[in-house]
Order: sequence, then C-alpha cells, then structure tokens
Amino acid sequence: WELYGRLLWLIVPLWLAVFWYSCRLYRDSWQSPFDFWIQTVKGSLLSSMAVLATTLLFGRLEYSRFMLLLAGSLAGLGVLLSHAVAGWVDDLLASHEVVAPMLLVGGGKTSDLLLENLKERHPRLPVVTRDSIPTPAELEAAVAADGIGEVVVISPRDGQGQLLALAEACESAGIPLRMLPDLLELRMGELQFDESLGVPAYRLQHTQMTRANYYSKRAFDVAVCLVVAAFLGPLLLLIAVLIRSDSKGPALFRQGRLGLRGQVFQAYKFRTMVADAESRVAEVKKELGPKGFFKAKDDPRVTRVGRWLRRYSLDEFPQFLNVLVGEMSVVGPRPLAVTSGELESLVEQFGPTAKKRMNILPGITGLWQVSGRSDISDEQRFALDLFYIERWSLGLDLEVVLRTVPAMLSGKGAY
Repeated sequence: WELYGRLLWLIVPLWLAVFWYSCRLYRDSWQSPFDFWIQTVKGSLLSSMAVLATTLLFGRLEYSRFMLLLAGSLAGLGVLLSHAVAGWVDDLLASHEVVAPMLLVGGGKTSDLLLENLKERHPRLPVVTRDSIPTPAELEAAVAADGIGEVVVISPRDGQGQLLALAEACESAGIPLRMLPDLLELRMGELQFDESLGVPAYRLQHTQMTRANYYSKRAFDVAVCLVVAAFLGPLLLLIAVLIRSDSKGPALFRQGRLGLRGQVFQAYKFRTMVADAESRVAEVKKELGPKGFFKAKDDPRVTRVGRWLRRYSLDEFPQFLNVLVGEMSVVGPRPLAVTSGELESLVEQFGPTAKKRMNILPGITGLWQVSGRSDISDEQRFALDLFYIERWSLGLDLEVVLRTVPAMLSGKGAY
C-alpha cells in the first residue's frame, strides 16, 4: 500500500481531468446508456495511459505496469457499476413519486421534437399542451385542475406582453418557466447561451466535425474495411461470379453520387439491375411520382440475383473501396444519386436544410438503414439523417455498425 498509495495524488487528479474534459462525463447533458459505456471505456484507457506515461517520464520503474492497467480497468468497471446502481435507485424512487404535469405552450416542429425527447428521456412525465399563451387566470385554473408543476413556452413571434404576464404569474405561483427559441425549427446546429456581447443571446453553433473527430472516424472506417476484406473476400468473389452468370454486363456498377460538400464521385456497387437500367430512370420515376429518395419496391429493372443481393444489402459491399480512398465513410447519410436529382427533390420537399447532408461524408450504412430501411417514410429518413449529423459520436458509429448486421440478416425493408 505504501508503494502504490503515493500514486494516489497523481491518479485521482488525472482520472478526474480525463473524465471531465476528454470524455464529457459527469455533465448535466443527457447521454444514452451506450454512449456512456463507450465514454467510460475511453476514459479508463486514456487515464491508464496517462498514468503509465507519467511514471515512465519520471523513471519510476518500481511500479508494475500490469497493476496500473488492472487498476484502471477495475476503476472503469466501478464507474459503470455505480452508474447502473444509481440509475436503478433513481428509477425505483421515481416509480413511487407523483410527477407534476408539464404545461407545453406552442406548436410546430420544435414542440414535436420536444415531445419526442420527453417520451424518450422522461416517459413518466405527463404533458398538457395548448397552442396559445395562457392568461394568469387560465394558468391558475390549469394549476388547480391538473396540478401543473412546470411551464415550457415555445417562443412566440408576438404576444410579448402576454409572455411577461405569464412569467409574473409563474413566479407568484412558484412554478418554473422555461422558454425555447423558435430557432430550433431551423435544425442547423446547437444553440449555446452567449453573454459575450454584454446581453444574453443565443449563439447558433454550426455542426462541424473537429480534426480529432475526423481522424478518429477515419481510423474506425479503415479498421472496419480491413475486417470486411479479411472475412468476406471469398464471398465477394462468389457474388461477382453469380452476377456475371445471371445477366449480361459487368459485375460492378459505377454511378455518380454526391459526396462531401457536393463533390461528385463514382460509387461502386455490385450490379443488381439490367445493363440499360440508367436509360429507364425516367420511366420508373414516372410510375413512382415525386419523391425525395428515389427507390422503388418493385423496380422492373432489378435482376434475379440482384433482388437477392438487395434483400441482404450485399450489393453495397464494393463501396468499401470508396471508404478506403476517403470518398465515403462506413456510417453516414446515404449518398444521393446525381442523375436522378435526389438532392433537388429533397430541397423541394424539406427546404434548404436538406443541404446539411453535404456537410459530412456519405456512408454505406446509417441510422435509417437500421431503423426500418426503405419501409419508413421520407420524413423519417430525413429526420434520422439530421439526427446523425447533429449528434455524431464514435459510439454512435459503433452502435449503427452493430445494429447493421441483424438488419442485414433480417432482410426487412430492403429492396
């Protein structure tokens, strides 16, 4: 104990610093259990490496490297277990607690987004909604009838006098009041509270991937490519032979796709359609009607082998070549085809926000591919793509990859 006890003055501050600054743990912001697990493992590894590097720097060779790594692993396990126990106790106490309803004032996309988040993070919280700002008398009646415990207002374009009266009524009744700016409807990035101008303001922090995040994502992509090449190489050769024997034409198909910042690149896929498929795009689009994502369930151009490849998404595997050269990522929004005008259709359907898909590398798989694939609506696909762009993390990439395997094997929603 005397030998390793002297290290506590070093280990404890290092652990706190790494977990606080590098891994963003112990913050008030909500994290999914999967992200918390990833961040804890990351923090344990970084902390252990920092302690090892420090002992080597000062030439303290009497400390066992194995013991230091073991201590870091056990400490990480302790963090996970303590978090699980704390969550269980919190859920147990919450199940016996009477939750006061929330009054949500306002509508639109911001209101819908808030309701979705509340269902996920606070499923037991009752929510009472209304479109207009209540008067003090109406608030008093709502408190008496429903026991309102908090008021959330989607910031209105007018009615500032009513908002001020509501704020005073909430203060008198001892009810917390929160206001959400309608800038959230833009879905352009994260809103941060900023007082650098001397007055309170909301600063729109555009979503950008830092250099460190880019390199970590790139390393993850290359690692996945190497694993796929090592384990699935013979299967890919067999697929190429089956395609050539089933229909005329090459085994691989190249098509112009939109990549990062709208740059056009040639995406590779196993050919699943007849050789003249590109010349029949207008014919199929006429049958489909106007849609943002161009994908037909009963496309007459698909071959027999192609239908089987699409069912299990095996036609996408050549795109790992695009990943290796840096034109695509393993996880990201699906690359839009140039010839079918998918980007223009999305902009027409969802507005300029659709161009946010160009701010990140397109991917082989993504959130909507593991959330119903082609069976979900264009609106749901678009929302999932935006969620990924705005909430990217390496843990989210790993989660999507792990969910991709059962989604492929099920074949549900693939065509």
